[in-house]
Amino acid sequence: MHLRRWFAPLALLLIVWSLFTGASVADGDRNNSLPTDLLILLFTIVILGASVVFFYWRQIRRRQDSDQRLKEHTELIRNILDSQPDMVYYKDTDGRYRLCNENCARFIGRSANEIYGLTDADFYDSPTAALASQRDKETIERGAQCIHEEWLHNADGRPVLLETRKLPLYSKDGQCTGILGMSRDITESKKAQKNLEHMAHHDVLTGLANRILLNEQLDYALQLAKRSNKTVAVLFIDLDKFKEINDSIGHAVGDLLLKDVAHRLTKNLRDTDICARLGGDEFIVVLTQVDDASTINEKCDQLLSVISQPYSLQGHLLSVFASAGISVAPQHGESVDALIRNADVALHKAKELGRNRSWMYQPELSRNMHSRMSLEKDLRDALVQNDFRLVYQPQFRQNESNPLRVETLLRWPHPLRGLISPHEFIPLAETSGLIMELGLWVLRSACEQFLAWRDQGLTLEKIAVNVSAIQINGSFAESVAKILDDLNFNPQWLELEVTESLMMSGITEVTQQIHLLRNMGVEFSIDDFGTGYSSLSKIKSMPVSVLKIDQSFVRDISDESSDYEIARAIIMMAKSLGLSVVAEGVENQIQEDTLHRLGCDWLQGYFYGNPLSGEEFLTKYNTNQ
Repeated sequence: MHLRRWFAPLALLLIVWSLFTGASVADGDRNNSLPTDLLILLFTIVILGASVVFFYWRQIRRRQDSDQRLKEHTELIRNILDSQPDMVYYKDTDGRYRLCNENCARFIGRSANEIYGLTDADFYDSPTAALASQRDKETIERGAQCIHEEWLHNADGRPVLLETRKLPLYSKDGQCTGILGMSRDITESKKAQKNLEHMAHHDVLTGLANRILLNEQLDYALQLAKRSNKTVAVLFIDLDKFKEINDSIGHAVGDLLLKDVAHRLTKNLRDTDICARLGGDEFIVVLTQVDDASTINEKCDQLLSVISQPYSLQGHLLSVFASAGISVAPQHGESVDALIRNADVALHKAKELGRNRSWMYQPELSRNMHSRMSLEKDLRDALVQNDFRLVYQPQFRQNESNPLRVETLLRWPHPLRGLISPHEFIPLAETSGLIMELGLWVLRSACEQFLAWRDQGLTLEKIAVNVSAIQINGSFAESVAKILDDLNFNPQWLELEVTESLMMSGITEVTQQIHLLRNMGVEFSIDDFGTGYSSLSKIKSMPVSVLKIDQSFVRDISDESSDYEIARAIIMMAKSLGLSVVAEGVENQIQEDTLHRLGCDWLQGYFYGNPLSGEEFLTKYNTNQ
């Protein structure tokens, strides 16, 4: 009934009628009219009745509106809960489920209505249910959010690792009403993180300790030897002419050879000894708790003899020899760096003397490095004479023929020695202090080239420049800012590549400089990712935009290789953190196709051509000419 619509007209009619009848009485027609008092009473009753009807109608309408809003809100909450990727549920203080979303119901294997009022004991075995109940009580007693990891079996019987957060909820009077729980499946991400952590401490190819783990183990061995008054020997072993095997037979056979060498070394060492691979064909053996130093040379010769035994690999019979440098603690150093460095110096001496032999470190070896000093002088002259050259390697996105990003590479064409590898002169520049001047020259020159390209119609999104760890000191951000300001260069066009170990070092000065530059708009990428130590939490806390997969993981990538799993894990982790991924060292179609399938964002390598000079790069990729 639309009482509100008819109420006013009805009341008006009654008033008019009352006045009319009253007027009739005044004219003397009292015999044909009702008494005035009775009319007033009837009018009052009608008005009151209409008011009561209107009041109850309004209450019913409000209740209906409230019920409709409650229904809509309930449906909205249900839709919100069901849209969550996590399992969400609410249990009262007795542990009975009073609410759960669709993901939670699916995990348990029952509908939300069936779960209502049940406890964990209705779904899980007694120990599991008891543990859940105990954690619920601990959450209530603590009065704050509790986080834990737990293994549970889903409805299919598959074990799932969950990260569960529980939060106590309270009524207005402060009484705990129950627990809000949220559980997330972290099985795959945990597995990927464990793989990455293992990769961070072990050489992927051989399974031996890598440099990070070697440093930790050797440092501990030195401390133990010092307390027990014993000796530690470091053997730096390098295969002779290994590159020739790779070049003539192939990297696949070369990798098998490295695995066999690693196996032979570990097989002939004690459990307390250490065996590590630094990379390439370089191995470190640490003999711990040595009682008699005179036996060190004998043990080293034995290992070289074991390595020299013939290898039968994929139909090839190979004879391989090795050289070794030896340093002994404490005579040749008491730190990890000193012992490895001095063993390396002794190794170079052994190779100079004809290879396939060992050599004990002697202090004079470090004092007679004439070639190093000569090269350092040439390096200084090259800076003054502007002999360095920059070349540029493009980075391609899938299905695009023109690059949008480019990496800057430094080259040194020596007038007498020819092209010198950056792996040779960059460490020299770092130790000699020339890296600061050289690094800023590279940065300024690269930015100038980028602007020149734009002026000539070649528009790129980003130019990347490698940065040495030595460069990032207290004034680095200021120096970079000055170059960008001088050139009117947009900081968002610049990407600085730093090593994984530097980014994860935790050094306060480095972190401050990186954050200063990031706040300016400069992006950072981790170069050669996968070769150092990185944890998920550390990467999340650093201002990184790009991860670059090291080319060692790209070289032999295929659907069934360990490199494939490593690349997949890195890409998955990067995507979960919102980072882009660049794969270095792409040299063939198989690598390109595989990386595209894995979802790699950017590819670079010799498959797309050699690094080019600035003019050559413009000529090849400027489509506006």
